Amino acid sequence: MASILFISLMNSDAWGGSEELWHKTAAYCVSKNYTVTCLVYYWQEKEIKLKELQESGATILYIPNIGRKKENFLQRLRFEWITRLEQKRYINQINYAKFDNVLVNQGSFMEVTNNPWKHLYKKFTNYSITYHNYTEGFKFKPKKSAILKSWMEHAQHNFFASFNGCKVLEEQLKRYAIPNQDVFINPITIPIKETVTPYKVATNHPIKMVVLASLDIDRKAQDNLIRALSNQKWKQRNWMLEIYGKGKDFSLLQNLIKLLDLSDKVILMGNTNKVAEVLENAHLVLQITHMDAMPIVVVEALCMARPVVVSKIGDMPLWVKENENGWIADNASIDNIDLVLEKAWTNINQWKQMGEASFKIFKTKFPSSVEENFLQQFINTTY
Repeated sequence: MASILFISLMNSDAWGGSEELWHKTAAYCVSKNYTVTCLVYYWQEKEIKLKELQESGATILYIPNIGRKKENFLQRLRFEWITRLEQKRYINQINYAKFDNVLVNQGSFMEVTNNPWKHLYKKFTNYSITYHNYTEGFKFKPKKSAILKSWMEHAQHNFFASFNGCKVLEEQLKRYAIPNQDVFINPITIPIKETVTPYKVATNHPIKMVVLASLDIDRKAQDNLIRALSNQKWKQRNWMLEIYGKGKDFSLLQNLIKLLDLSDKVILMGNTNKVAEVLENAHLVLQITHMDAMPIVVVEALCMARPVVVSKIGDMPLWVKENENGWIADNASIDNIDLVLEKAWTNINQWKQMGEASFKIFKTKFPSSVEENFLQQFINTTY
């Protein structure tokens, strides 16, 4: 049976949506008696997350990561001058030639161009890369562009989380035709529903809108959403907004909510491990962002039969149809958020039916086993 190495390059945080696919595929491979090894940056939270995978038979290799949080001067100094050298030494001492296939998982689109990964592909026998996010208007430096193209040209597969992300990256690489390109679907974190989840009508209670995303305004635009809802017309309406997630902009958003006098309507809920319950109690799910590929939460909202409001980013418009199961903002500016939410609010009597349309789209587009699908995409050879 084949030996497979999964490499996760994510190190901005312990875990993220971009890691769900490789993690679940690795677990599926173990269940099918593949020899599975995972190379990841060490975080205590990640160790907890990977415990079950390790106990099932996978080998987990942890890259040294002391001081990565950089919470004080000593941590920053330790990380930059000692940990980085330890990371390079650890990564370079592994015998990559013994693995039949390697999957290099990027949380974004160019982590492989950074040290110590720049030329590691030369040590692999067969490998594929994932590209999850992209940045509109990004400009590559020539050296970075050349390194990324080298990775792409030698890869068995260049897997993208969205069609649009691939096309944008091709343009940013001077209209470079990315070879061996393919698109994957990320797994969802909730049980797949076989029937429509009942819609809870808000008779004498506020309309509940929810956001599930990391608290990062540069990508997720929660600040613009809050500002749009601070308009007097919105303050007079009967609604509440629950924002789930954690991240670097928690304090900024908390202060903004107080400044705009929205403490009784907008609540920062923190992380949740009860996503299905959150979505079941929601009337409208929002993902109006600056930067996304194909957010898992949008697919989960469709699975839970809820209408969705998104921005025209990544492949969200392929899952959300205007006036059918939701609405699409041109971008995540304050004005456009206000405009698209006004459309949604004026059609509030249609939300139940639109949620049912969401579920139909989900059943049509989402595969029965994402992990099995992706494994078949990833491995060309039958073992």
